[in-house]
Amino acid sequence: MNRIRIARLRPGAVLPTRKHPQDAGLDLYAAEETTLPPHSAAIVPTGVTIEIPPGYVGLVKPKGRSDHLLGAGVVDAGYQGEILVKVVNPFARELVIHAGEAVGQILILPVLTPAVEEVSADEIHASGSARGASGGIVDQYKPRR
Repeated sequence: MNRIRIARLRPGAVLPTRKHPQDAGLDLYAAEETTLPPHSAAIVPTGVTIEIPPGYVGLVKPKGRSDHLLGAGVVDAGYQGEILVKVVNPFARELVIHAGEAVGQILILPVLTPAVEEVSADEIHASGSARGASGGIVDQYKPRR
């Protein structure tokens, strides 16, 4: 893919850009000012729609310099609406996102969509591994009893 097609849906919306030509993501910009109270979330419109082609997905990720978190963030091929960014304010102070401010970035990545086939766990893990079911989040999980 050499091009991505983008359209403005709101007057004054800023088209996504790359700060540097080699950057993986396109910066997404807020189309309107949004104020988030402490420890809250809000949806920030970007005022643009992006044509994600079949075989690809758009992943909305935070910017490294942002003072907020992002929730959700999958834009499937075929989605034809406005790109919306769910922003989470984890702080005890109000957060204001101004119109035109970079609110996140979108990465356009190839995706595989294999068919799902149910099998037994023994079939999937016929040959054991040294790792087994340990590591990462598994070690942190405490089942409810």
